[in-house]
Amino acid sequence: MGCGSTTGRNMDKAEKLGIELAEIEGNSIKIPFHSRVAIQCSLKEYYEVGDRYLYICNVEQAYRNDAEEALFAWNGYSQLRPAR
Repeated sequence: MGCGSTTGRNMDKAEKLGIELAEIEGNSIKIPFHSRVAIQCSLKEYYEVGDRYLYICNVEQAYRNDAEEALFAWNGYSQLRPAR
């Protein structure tokens, strides 16, 4: 929940929030440990939309781990439950 409510512009979110990262075989990126799904993207273009940015990306690779439980979040990520 902390990742969605904080910017990573000036800090390392994983370090500050204590998120353990896992290495991906055959790739230099790391993803959060216990991720059910992770998507590796490259930035194609972006647009300023009001006080935010809209990022258009190319999906380079998708990773999944069926052994991990999927979560459903709502109410501003204040509530989490298993997605079944």
